[in-house]
Amino acid sequence: MVSRLGAAAAAIALTLVVGGPVHASLEVESHDRAQAPSAGSPASDLRITLGRLLGEHAYLVMESMRAVAEDRPDFDALAGGLAASTNALRGAFASVYGEAAGTAFVPIWQQHIDALFAWARAEAAGDKSAADAALASLQQYRAAFGKFLTDANPKISGDAEAHALQLHLDQLTSFVGMDYAQSFATERAAYSHMFKFGDDLARAIIAQFPDRFPDGNVAFSPRTSLRLDLGRLLGEHLVVAAQAMRAGLGERPDMAASAASLEANSKDLAAAIGRIFGADAGEAFGKVWGRHLTTYLGYIEAVRDGDAAARAESLASLHTYHTGLAEFLNTAIPALSRADLEALISHHVSALINQVDAAAAGDHVRTVAVTQEAYAQMFEVGDALGVAVANQFPDRFEDLKEIPATDTASDIGQSRDPNPLPWVVVTLSAAITCVRVTLSSSRRRDRGS
Repeated sequence: MVSRLGAAAAAIALTLVVGGPVHASLEVESHDRAQAPSAGSPASDLRITLGRLLGEHAYLVMESMRAVAEDRPDFDALAGGLAASTNALRGAFASVYGEAAGTAFVPIWQQHIDALFAWARAEAAGDKSAADAALASLQQYRAAFGKFLTDANPKISGDAEAHALQLHLDQLTSFVGMDYAQSFATERAAYSHMFKFGDDLARAIIAQFPDRFPDGNVAFSPRTSLRLDLGRLLGEHLVVAAQAMRAGLGERPDMAASAASLEANSKDLAAAIGRIFGADAGEAFGKVWGRHLTTYLGYIEAVRDGDAAARAESLASLHTYHTGLAEFLNTAIPALSRADLEALISHHVSALINQVDAAAAGDHVRTVAVTQEAYAQMFEVGDALGVAVANQFPDRFEDLKEIPATDTASDIGQSRDPNPLPWVVVTLSAAITCVRVTLSSSRRRDRGS
């Protein structure tokens, strides 16, 4: 029984698209990543889409800010990824409020991105006047974005949100003398908080348009919360794994901290599985999952050192991993064919390998594009596996009959804050933290040399 539960838990590693074909190609898909919610469950799709896109924005901002602070060659590619993310968010707003609202959203949202970049450059140059001007622009963004949201949806309290936002903005200059570990911890917090922001926006939209989103009770049910929570954790895994691999490739000073962030995410995944299937299953999942993380990092060392033999050995080990895991899962879950499982696991493995190979070749645009595509795909994992788990445990992951005042979290979910705008500022604060940490560490290295 324990082995079967452990096998089912390890299924979280897969990318399973319910009712659709297996996509083996890693080329960036051309379709709009912010498509309007599907007819099947529009409210649930809205909630998941907003969380996914806002989470993507958060991690891209964090990585871009580090690139600015270190004057890295991948900054332009990351900025391009952020532009694509902004366009996807524009599509999400336009799908609800119309094209005019989508068009109005873009310059407002872009203002805080530009201000963060300007602040980072000013801090690196020691230009206090320019840094102050950037912070003033963030204040203007606060007011403009608050007005945009309340004009679109009067159910959001502009005054209350502006006050809460100001409290967070007051913390922007408090992050001095921290280390890389703190920087990545802040990044993880910002990523998680953006899903709460997405939940709050979705809840307000559903309440504003009950005829268009009649399934609001389903959107915040334990069943949908499970799907989103799994997608969130798996999406974060993809991002932090890609970051750790690239940091190791370049032997950057933050590579140990980024690897530790990956390990922390893995522990969270194992804990989540334990809460669903039991402690033994969580432990079994952690062991299976940890083996492929170790091999990824070994692959990085081989690529960095130009060791062709070690690189081939790591690749063989990764392919053995996905074959063995497919056999393991097929035994526990006969409904999932071994061939499909191998293809699905291989997709995830190949994505992380391809993005780091592109980075090694200096193709940063390809690196960012593959990472973004693979991140979005991980939500297909969470969605499909969440449905499968809910079907297996219908008493624990049921649909609700009423829309809750606050999110009724699933077994692995967390309580939600009813105020949306502060979570946006958590991302601003985290981005500035990343820059200050990077600059502080760089200056300490300069003094040491």
